Order: sequence, then structure tokens, then C-alpha cells
Amino acid sequence: MINRLLVLIFVLSLTACGSEEDNSEPPAELTPFEEAAKVTELWSVSTGEGVEQQFLKLYPLLLDDRIIVVNREGDLSAIDLDNGQEIWQLELDVAISAGVGGDAQHHLVSTTDGEVILVTSDGAVKWRVNVSREILMPPVIADGKVIIRSVDGQIAALDLASGAESWMIKREVPALSLRGNSSPVVNDGRIYSGMDSGHLVAINLKDGRTIFDATVALPKGRSELERLVDVDGDIVLDSNVLYVGSYQGRIVAIDVRRGQLLWARKLSSYSGVAVSESSVFSVDEQDFIWALDKNTGATLWKQEKLKARQLTKPVTMEDTIVVADYEGYLHWISQYDGRFIARTQDDSTGIIVPPIVKGDRVYLINREGRLTAYQYKNN
Repeated sequence: MINRLLVLIFVLSLTACGSEEDNSEPPAELTPFEEAAKVTELWSVSTGEGVEQQFLKLYPLLLDDRIIVVNREGDLSAIDLDNGQEIWQLELDVAISAGVGGDAQHHLVSTTDGEVILVTSDGAVKWRVNVSREILMPPVIADGKVIIRSVDGQIAALDLASGAESWMIKREVPALSLRGNSSPVVNDGRIYSGMDSGHLVAINLKDGRTIFDATVALPKGRSELERLVDVDGDIVLDSNVLYVGSYQGRIVAIDVRRGQLLWARKLSSYSGVAVSESSVFSVDEQDFIWALDKNTGATLWKQEKLKARQLTKPVTMEDTIVVADYEGYLHWISQYDGRFIARTQDDSTGIIVPPIVKGDRVYLINREGRLTAYQYKNN
């Protein structure tokens, strides 16, 4: 527990700004540019108590006609995508530790006390199970199972119908690691998960058997902080290739059919990656945005004008990528050359949850718990 607190202090020291005691480089000032697209706010609604300055990412669950959101006090709501109207709300009266996972029929949340709660699409609780460990990323549903990844290195499968544990595996957690976990990716009977040790594991969904274990980052240096490596950000599976980023490590491409490393590129990132047809995008620890060739890992371009602005993971949208920052700005950037396309400000409280894209719309939740829908159109 002490080690976890030390790491949290370390992470906050990386992201803090504006304090008299802070000696880090100040965030880059935003500069004007000629906008090539128009961004319009469609609606905005409060979801309740926000996370304020807590490093708590309450990811919403985007569905076809609604978005499911939860606040830190356990108020779960279904919001209409077209107009922002509340469809239903359920007060769970619990302290939430992660955002909403699941699908159109099943919505899953987890609590700081280690409880996993399944809510049906009409807002009724189906089951509650205490797994006695903290979960920081939304659970994932696949083949009648609920996959959970906890901070103590455990990956487990719960039965979707009852919540009973089907299997559980545990990986060693280093003395120091970043506060957070990557979300598991499930495909074709396999679970892919980044670990605090800097490894990527592939696990059989049916029984929890390890299929392969790939090294993404190797610890280097003398001190514990220098040797800290972690796969904390989102990983992406695309056409049998898994793209993985790591803190103080590399971005790698892995052929999941053979567990074979295709390429590796030294680049430190804790927010994860996004991919397009030809490129891999990532934000490094200085908040430089990188575009890498999908086949080789070679640099296509680097955008440095948002340095130290505490960017979210990039998200692809049409021919742009979208990132949000600590002042609540959303930035649309060309996938092809890294130039700025559009910008708007959401709220000065800032953003830590990556934008969610559907068609020409972006849905964004800020630190105050306000959910806003934007429409993006080229000029």
C-alpha cells in the first residue's frame, strides 16, 4: 500500500503544474492557426459529482443510441445521444473506482471496496460480487464471461449470469508501478493484457491458460524510479497485430498468431496508442504527439506544440486525431502531417478521460462530471 501511494505521488508530480514548488517545465502556450473545420457544441449535461483533482478515469460506455455514465458516488445514468436527456438513473450509493464496461444489455461498474456490480439495460441491479481487490479499468464482456483486471496483478473471469468466478490468474506486481492499468482486449477466444512488469500476456478465455508472454519494456537503471516500466495505456488489436505502448519502454507491434515481435520503437508513453489504416499514434511523457508507420515503426511526424499540457490518449476521427488537455481544450490534428485542424475549449477543470468518437460526434466528460457532445465538420 505504501508503494502504491509513493507511485501515486510520483505520477502527480509528473502532471502537476502551476504550483510554486513545481520545478517542471510550464505547459506550452497555445498558438493561433487557421482552422480547417468547425466544432459545434450540441448539448451538455451534468452527471453528478466529478473527480475534481483525483486521478480517477470514469470511462463512459458508448452504445448505439445512448451513453452510460457513472460518477464517483455511484450514480449510474443512461443519457440519450441525440439530445442529452436522461433515460434512467440508478443510485448505487458506492464509491466508484473505474468507469462503465459491458454491452447494450449489461452495464458493469466496480467500487473502491472491490465490488463488481452488473446492471441491466433498464437500470436494475442483476448481481453484486465482492472480488476483494481494486479494479481501475472497466470490466469487459466476452463469451458469457466478465473479464476483470485488478491492481494486484490478477486477471479473472466471472460468469456473466451469476458473477461466480470461473478462473483467476495472478502476475507479480513490481515494487513500484504507475497508478492504473491497461484495459484487456478480447478477441477470438483470447485475452490480451498489458502488465505492470512491462509485459504483454495472451490468455485463453476459456480456462485462463497463458498462450504467450511478450516483453514490451525492460527495466533499466539503478534506482527503483529509473527501473519503473509499465503497460498502463490502451492497447489496440488490428488485423492480427497488437500495438502496445509502455512507460519508460517501447511501442511494439506483435503478431498475435505467433506471439512474434514485428517491430519495436523506443518511446515512453503511459496513455496508450491509437491506429489508423497506415499509422500508429501515441503521446509521449513530454506530451509530444507521434505518428509512426504501422508496418515499420518509423517516424512519420512529431507534433511538439502541446508540450506538457497533460494530454489524453489520442483518438482517431475521420482523417484527424483528437486529444484533450488539462485546461479542457480539445485539439483536432491531421493524421497525415500533424498540423492543427480545429480546437475548442470544454471547461477549465480539465480532461483526463480520452474523447469518445462516433461518426462526426465527440463525447467528452470532464473533471467536474459534465458530459458534452460536439459535432465536427470540415469547412
